[in-house]
Amino acid sequence: MDQSQIEVKCSSFPKDFISGAATSAYQIEGAWNVDGKGRSIWDYMTLHEPDSIADGSNGCIALDHYNRFKEDVALMKKVGLDSYRFSISWPRILPGGRLCGGVSKEGIKYYNDLIDYSTNYFYVGIEPCATLFHWDVPQCLQDQYGGFLDHQIVFSPRQGKPRPPSEEQVMGDRGGATSTEHVMSRPGATSMEQLLRSLILQHRSAVPSLITPSERDPVTEVLAMVTNLPAYMNGIRGTEPFAMPQNFPDFLKEILRTEPSAIAKSFPDLTYSIKMSGIELSGMEKDSLSMKGNRGREPYIVAHNLILAHAHAVDIYRKHYKKHQGDTVGMTNVSTWFYPLRNTPEDAEAASRAVDFMLGWFVAPVITGDYPPSMRENVGERLPIFKPDEVKLVRGSCDFLGINYYTTNYAKNITKSTSSPPHYDNDRHVENHTHRNGVPIGPRGGSMWLYIVPEGIFHLMPYIKEKYNNPAIFITENGVDEVNDKTITISKARVDEIRIKYHRDHLAFLKKAMEHGVRVKGYFIWSFLDNFEWTQGYNLRFGIFYVDFENGHLTRFPKSSAV
Repeated sequence: MDQSQIEVKCSSFPKDFISGAATSAYQIEGAWNVDGKGRSIWDYMTLHEPDSIADGSNGCIALDHYNRFKEDVALMKKVGLDSYRFSISWPRILPGGRLCGGVSKEGIKYYNDLIDYSTNYFYVGIEPCATLFHWDVPQCLQDQYGGFLDHQIVFSPRQGKPRPPSEEQVMGDRGGATSTEHVMSRPGATSMEQLLRSLILQHRSAVPSLITPSERDPVTEVLAMVTNLPAYMNGIRGTEPFAMPQNFPDFLKEILRTEPSAIAKSFPDLTYSIKMSGIELSGMEKDSLSMKGNRGREPYIVAHNLILAHAHAVDIYRKHYKKHQGDTVGMTNVSTWFYPLRNTPEDAEAASRAVDFMLGWFVAPVITGDYPPSMRENVGERLPIFKPDEVKLVRGSCDFLGINYYTTNYAKNITKSTSSPPHYDNDRHVENHTHRNGVPIGPRGGSMWLYIVPEGIFHLMPYIKEKYNNPAIFITENGVDEVNDKTITISKARVDEIRIKYHRDHLAFLKKAMEHGVRVKGYFIWSFLDNFEWTQGYNLRFGIFYVDFENGHLTRFPKSSAV
């Protein structure tokens, strides 16, 4: 299908279709140690292991969005965005990770101010889409019990029957802080649940603004992405070396032999997934947890606990708060689409298995109550089991699916190794390729992994429709990057025809998928601003606004794609 033959314009989409741009807290906020904010694993890693970031940078200042959000909201409105997807910094709200460590009223105030200003700007507001978690695990929880590696992040060892919150606690007091008694005393509260409750109960406008009712179904993502998976997949907790999977491309093996620290820089390429999670290279207590992880088990434990934490948070919201707010909650996951490399049954199965091990890993449980059969078959007893009560909790714990789509790969079936220790790549026994017979699958963006294949989103959408009972879908991230070339002028860098074509073509195929009955409700560009791109630092630019990182003022300039 030739996307140039598909016409797409604003009127092509329903009137209630949401169009916006996305960011995440660590990547743009800065203000890493002000107003009582605690440290996240990304604060710790970038400050203690700067070599793990390609340019040695960090997000301590980032884009200073914490102090400049009014300016940024004005820019969003100026270019016609009608929704803003941002994330809540967990350690900014709970500096100690849990309520026993205190709730930061300054953190609550910041997000309320951001939301209030966005929704009221020029009396025709920008609809907020709030992500509760986007990789920034509080470092203190990582130190105390290993973060998502431990079940404590899902459910506390303390047992007891929770008391429902009062009407006053749910609705809050527009004049000041609400009571903390219920949220503090909740027995068995999860760390993630405590974050949710503190946002809802702790400040005058936490719920009315954070999850804002509107004529369109208001959106709140309870969790987004996963945490630490690339590190856990490769057995890294600390700075221990790791064994390279047998299917690593030769050029990456050579990089890792000559520069061990390149493992962190290369994670987006090694995992063949787009920003799949944060990377924790240090920060564990040596006397409480092994510094060397088990990459055959830990990725599955982390994912399992993440899914359960998500389900618990959704359950609490639906039981105690949804009747007052009426909002929708969901979970966002990244997915590449896969074509068979060769026209063989084996590669066709490999392509299907690759999607199962990426998207199905998280989507299947919240739709069906269990992991995909291909994962059960290939991972075996290392894949955790959902208990009967957990199945009931997890199944149906999403009102919508958030999908981050960037690229498509070819999938080649490979034989599972019996000589090496078990690990994720061997379990899926799929080799990813970006070329077939020497021809790239599409033009390449700035990142080594990002090949532009807009047709992939057209194939992914009906796949989700058929496999997962046609859920409501938001495209929560879609974008392309360019290398931050410091040798060209800002004026030249702002002319981003590659990005204009990328979004136009993806929207065209998205429209086509909707004509086939896929329930796509909205589309968010990644990203609103050039920002800190995780292990690549500021080497890559995804934004529709150019940020001058050199002039000391972080000046924003609209790119062609914004205007």
